[in-house]
Amino acid sequence: MKIVHIIPTFNEKENIGQIIEVITLVGKKYPQWQNEILVVDDYSPDGTAQLVIKLQKKYRHLHLLQKKKEGLGRALIYGYDYAIKKLKADVVIPNDADFQWDPKDFPKLIRKIEEGYDVVVASRHIKGGSVIGWNWFRKLNHDISNYLLAWWVAGVKEVKDHAGNFKALRVKGYLDKVPLSQMENAGFSFQLHILYELSKVGAKFIEVPVVFRERKLGQSKIGFNRYYLRDIIEYIRSSILIRLERSPSFFKYLVVGGTGFTIQLVLEYLLILIGHFEESNAVSLGAEAAIISNFFLNNYWTFSGKKIRGLRLLRKFLQFNFVSIGSIIIQKAVIMIGTIFISRDIYFVLILNVITIIFLVIPYSYFIYNRFIWKTKKK
Repeated sequence: MKIVHIIPTFNEKENIGQIIEVITLVGKKYPQWQNEILVVDDYSPDGTAQLVIKLQKKYRHLHLLQKKKEGLGRALIYGYDYAIKKLKADVVIPNDADFQWDPKDFPKLIRKIEEGYDVVVASRHIKGGSVIGWNWFRKLNHDISNYLLAWWVAGVKEVKDHAGNFKALRVKGYLDKVPLSQMENAGFSFQLHILYELSKVGAKFIEVPVVFRERKLGQSKIGFNRYYLRDIIEYIRSSILIRLERSPSFFKYLVVGGTGFTIQLVLEYLLILIGHFEESNAVSLGAEAAIISNFFLNNYWTFSGKKIRGLRLLRKFLQFNFVSIGSIIIQKAVIMIGTIFISRDIYFVLILNVITIIFLVIPYSYFIYNRFIWKTKKK
């Protein structure tokens, strides 16, 4: 079995030599596996690539690709394609150079490949897995991308850990069927998208518990930089597009939600500025107006195939209001906290409400609607 370890790098001179050595030493314990290491460097100004070139004299199984810096996704696409076409890999294992994922764990992944699985994900979110050393900002970023966007919005539920780079992917019949050249993920949304694409070709998934640690050497790439906003927008876009492809009704749901959202914001604005209502009460009334709009538009358009008719319409409308109380509670709670601890400025309140609706209310509501209101009866 030929295994190609793909290590994307940018300014990893302090780490790259160590991880190459560790992978090599671990690989020697398993002579039945042929391990190749492919470093994909984004023209690191610290001399990462130059060090790899020197190390190639010592490690004959070490390969180097260099490209301009475009983001993690572009580097991985480039590396995957090269590993498949040029190095003729049987299994691809991407990893980071910073030892946040312990490269000594890679045999755990390969054993599962040998058992017949096609995608083996090193997971922080199953029993035995954990994270050590994250600050609140890192955890918040991860939770939003992994749980809210990947799980709820995109609906990719083959695994629980969507955001990690460390995984083993079977090439023949699976990774080689993924249209890598058509994937447009520049940033970390690639991690979610590749899992989704592999699910479409029938791959068999499993997770292996691992411990994820903060890097010891070098500078973290997670944080506010010129790529951060681009990657966030790309992740949201990718999550929505995956959901639209998996659930066509979700597009109609978004249109209906957008209509209700507009009604709510306009009513809130009028109630606060003209009616002088207290902010949280204005939000509650605006939310109820949106609920009424959403119920009838969803019933006669989004879920028209499960349309509620006759006497059930009133009962379901009351039920719809009841389960949608969660939306009002979510919005009111966030607005109350925001106005108490941050600002009562009208524009801040509106922006905070927009964020709350996009990241909390929309995923919650779509789940509730499908599970309780327009639920298809089992035959």
